[in-house]
Amino acid sequence: MSGDAFQVHFHPKLGVVIYDPLAQMGLAREQMRLFKIGAMGASTFLREIVNKDLGTCGDEQSRQNAAAVSAYRTARGLRRKPYCEHCRRHFGSVDFTVCGDCSAIRCTCGTCSCASSSRRRKAA
Repeated sequence: MSGDAFQVHFHPKLGVVIYDPLAQMGLAREQMRLFKIGAMGASTFLREIVNKDLGTCGDEQSRQNAAAVSAYRTARGLRRKPYCEHCRRHFGSVDFTVCGDCSAIRCTCGTCSCASSSRRRKAA
């Protein structure tokens, strides 16, 4: 996992989280977006509050959450475009989840790779 562009951390209240530099787009300097492994979704937090409690993820926590981290890695790699094809929001600028069915990023509008092509808006 050391070759990943994202870092896996442990937070006492949030549990195992992923900090991904690509997911920080559109945030103010005092904010950070973390992907919460337990919820399989990203949320935005105040950096000064959350950052002070972020620690390294222990071996046992890494083993227990390896499948979820792998699902995030897969979803990150499956993105063919850096934006939602339905609403056009950039994935780095929204809180998102990972779809349990197709393992792709699900936008806040609800669209993921499971969505039928008729529901997606075509690129302009």
